[in-house]
Amino acid sequence: MNTKYSLEDNDLEGLPSVGPSTKSRLNAIGIRRISDLILFLPSFLIDKTKLTNLADIENSSSCLFIGEIVRVFKTKGFKPNLIVNVNVEKTNIQIRFLHKIIIYSNLKAGQKIRFSGLIRIKGKLIEMIHPDVEILTGKKNIENIVPYYKTKRMISQNKIRKLIKYVYEYLANKNNIDIFSQRLLDKLELPQYLDALKYCHFPDSHNFDESTLLFESGRQRFIIEELLAYKLILNDAKNKYQLNKSAKFLIDDEQVTKFIRRLPFNLTSSQIQAINAIKQSFKNTFPTKRLIQGDVGSGKTIVAAIASLYTTQSNLQVAILVPTEILADQHFKTFKKLFSDSPIEVACLKRKLLDKNKKIILGSISNGTINIVIGTHALIEKNVTFKKLGLIIIDEQHKFGIQQRIQISSNNVKDIYPHEIYLSATPIPRSLSLVLYEGLDYTIIDQMPKGRKTIFTKAMESTDKSELYDHILNILLLKEQIYWVCSCINLTESLEAEHVTGIFDTLSTEFASYKIGILHGKNNTNDNNKTMNLFVKGEIDILVCTTMIEVGIDVPNATCIVVEDSNRFGLSQLHQLRGRVGRSDKQSYCYLVYKEGITDIAKSRLATLEKYSNGFNVAEEDLKLRGEGDYLGVKQSGSHHNFKLATPDDAILNYDIVKDTMKILDELSSKDKDKLIKRWGRDRSETLEL
Repeated sequence: MNTKYSLEDNDLEGLPSVGPSTKSRLNAIGIRRISDLILFLPSFLIDKTKLTNLADIENSSSCLFIGEIVRVFKTKGFKPNLIVNVNVEKTNIQIRFLHKIIIYSNLKAGQKIRFSGLIRIKGKLIEMIHPDVEILTGKKNIENIVPYYKTKRMISQNKIRKLIKYVYEYLANKNNIDIFSQRLLDKLELPQYLDALKYCHFPDSHNFDESTLLFESGRQRFIIEELLAYKLILNDAKNKYQLNKSAKFLIDDEQVTKFIRRLPFNLTSSQIQAINAIKQSFKNTFPTKRLIQGDVGSGKTIVAAIASLYTTQSNLQVAILVPTEILADQHFKTFKKLFSDSPIEVACLKRKLLDKNKKIILGSISNGTINIVIGTHALIEKNVTFKKLGLIIIDEQHKFGIQQRIQISSNNVKDIYPHEIYLSATPIPRSLSLVLYEGLDYTIIDQMPKGRKTIFTKAMESTDKSELYDHILNILLLKEQIYWVCSCINLTESLEAEHVTGIFDTLSTEFASYKIGILHGKNNTNDNNKTMNLFVKGEIDILVCTTMIEVGIDVPNATCIVVEDSNRFGLSQLHQLRGRVGRSDKQSYCYLVYKEGITDIAKSRLATLEKYSNGFNVAEEDLKLRGEGDYLGVKQSGSHHNFKLATPDDAILNYDIVKDTMKILDELSSKDKDKLIKRWGRDRSETLEL
């Protein structure tokens, strides 16, 4: 191989037989650089050390044979198939190629081949469609352990292997020095860079078990690399952000104590710890970012209110960003009531305000007479300018894109940066939070207010509706209220699901003497607000709705929620919906209705909610059920959490290793750190955001 020239990392077309078409197909599977190609690791190894015994074959089983080609021919028609008849131990096995048959034009009668794939048995016909085929000659060694790459059929296994081999040989001949010291590799029991690549891409062909162990050690090397690269960027981003200046906070502890004493309830120890942590961070001279995770109903709002009080004491303003107008209205009423005995001015900014009213609010924000403004996406608009913004609180932070969250800060930053608090009632596993949000201060509120009872949760088939109606009637007789949630608004032929309008009609007949309301996104906003207000006042008994009520709605007299087609919702969303009830000392109920015929996995997911009331437990179970789900791979706008190789399990299992290794990584030169970061397709100039 000629190594006198250099391969440019961004020049895939510099590789042999890679033109615009192949480059496009490589791009489609995430390979945009030569670095991506060499780190495109196999998903698993295929064991070709043991041939299948013909006497043991079953329909749809995976088989491996060696045989001699007897006949090759094309079928007639517009799209001909290529048929290859192979003699295996005096038994005829037919191979059929349906498309791209020109690729297999080198197959000829008399050749000895090894082929593997899924067998199809139909009568006396034994057939494989598009198997993996190798021509056996005495000129090359046969490979008995073969890597399998998930190429989404964009590029053949042979092609991807040839390209990877070319790059590997180039790297080996270039004397590629490992960026990790031997001391670090020994400590972590990891192979050197080139060895790890060899174990993954070119396994030894003699012992499958031994090759698999080496393959896993090679893969582990690259998982650790990727997590370290991510952590290096996080550290850089945090250190860079802490060079900024925040406003000086002047906190009056006596005034805060009086405010807390006037509350009609006692704070939990979790809330007190969160408040103290916030106060400490406000004493820093640099801006801080804090994620507060608390289960539904755990009292995050009062923590946000006290953080706002700290801010207004210092003659600074607070912006509270919420995802819906209903939640904005609710927070506005809550904050107005909490600060009714103080000079603190609270306003609510929504897009659907009259222009005259919006202009007055915008002017008051700009001149500083409004201390706390609660708003929807209207707060992000460029015409919203604060006189002196000291704190941004983003409620239900996962409902906003990253660029939206950055916007509110960048619109109002001059020389002084505000502190940022993110509130989330969608718990994710604690272990995974450490990985995802390590660049942030992280606080958990894991206690519920005293007197709250565990919500009785039951999953039930829709055929048991008469039993359900009996329960509902008992709740109505106690003069308590019910949410009834549907996944869609109207009947659709493509979706066999209960819908808001249909359930409204059914319940209006079933509970004719009670007031039924309806709430969904296609209704006029004013009508929805009117309906919600009537429900809050207790003038509507059953509210039939979509998931509009998922976030933040607080009606203490609502003690029951029914979710139709509950198997169509995610576990965290169902847990959020359940959190709309259980907001008083009354016993509350959650009924998860499903149609017969749902899968066992769907039933086990619903059983998780029956078993656990704590959102963090639900999240842990969800992670187990989903495996490598969306926890690290959610492709939110601007997100950098989607890893190439690492899975959630990898991130959790290796967290302590990565944390401890950072001390040793300090020994790396800045050049080697850059090399590690760029190897994984990142850049030290990236700004990682929550």
